[in-house]
Amino acid sequence: MKTTRRGFGTIAIGAAVGALSGPALLGRKAHAQTRADHSAGVYDNGIIQLNQNESARGPGPKTMDAIHAHTSKRVGRGYAPDHVNELEQGLADHYGVSRDNVQLATGSTPLLQGAVRAFCNAEKGLVTPMPTYSTSLATARTIGAGIVELPLGRDLGIDLDQLAANAEGAGMLYFCNPNNPTGTVHGPAAVETFVRRVMDENPDTFIHIDEAYIYYAAEGAMETALPLALEYENVFITRSFSKAHGLAGMRIGFALGQPQTLRRIRDAWGMGDVNMLGAVAALTALQDEEHMAWEIRENAEIRAEVVGFFRDLGYEAPDSNTNHIFVNLRMPAAQFRSACLEHNVLVGRDFPPLEQSHCRISLGSREEMTVAMDVFRKVLA
Repeated sequence: MKTTRRGFGTIAIGAAVGALSGPALLGRKAHAQTRADHSAGVYDNGIIQLNQNESARGPGPKTMDAIHAHTSKRVGRGYAPDHVNELEQGLADHYGVSRDNVQLATGSTPLLQGAVRAFCNAEKGLVTPMPTYSTSLATARTIGAGIVELPLGRDLGIDLDQLAANAEGAGMLYFCNPNNPTGTVHGPAAVETFVRRVMDENPDTFIHIDEAYIYYAAEGAMETALPLALEYENVFITRSFSKAHGLAGMRIGFALGQPQTLRRIRDAWGMGDVNMLGAVAALTALQDEEHMAWEIRENAEIRAEVVGFFRDLGYEAPDSNTNHIFVNLRMPAAQFRSACLEHNVLVGRDFPPLEQSHCRISLGSREEMTVAMDVFRKVLA
């Protein structure tokens, strides 16, 4: 059965993959509790939160079981937390690198903050497209580093030629791929051309490639830049367990790159202490390929429905490769946000310089988005 935009609102809450068979049918049973939580109306303070790009489905059943199984008095011995070394080794094995190529952190935030502090200053500034994820920009402002903000292209994608052209004298270039908030993505050929150009022309400049949303990218749309990070000392990538793995509340992020580069980042800023439950949850989630496949498929189907909903109403939204969409509503985001909140739906914050026209909307569960689209239709009418 093919889901259509017109039929989306009538889909039974439990029908995430109901018409599929084989492993997908087994996945439906395994994820029954995940869906039941939302069907019972378990929202945050009565608000459907579509503003933080979290997974509406949360961790998979195996990850939840691992958290429960390891919740014991052992957590009282957490100054040298169990499973953190296992997670680091698990990541190294998963990506085919050494443990020296892995840097754990309590979410991606310390990594982004540490990178700016390590590689940028008043003389060697940060170059970033806008809008994009803003932690690097905010950190640069905090430390008084130079800043160059670049507009997006007409398609709301990051202009890599423009980014490369501004690398001279820069401390670091920030490149979010797929980009938050626009959801646009660059394929492997474009990324490689960009990186090699910068490294040839400005080998002292660092390149931070943020791959937080890579799991949600459409099949074939992109590849990880890890091979480039292993080739070039000044290139590194960051990832997060907060998105597709559903562990935002556990705060687990990591960077991959050359040891000396990662050392400079952690020496510049504290990475925090990954806790034992977070570590075992992340390691389990990393190995649970069945749940990840389900999560990716579920998000893609919901995303297609919601993008189609807005396009049918005459609003522009670029193809998204994330768990959120960026819609040209032809009104200030604050106005739309306020109107939706009156109906208990919370959408994304302002993203300058497009805050007067565009709004980021995170993708919730099927039942959340059914309710939300009714609200959007009322507000836009």
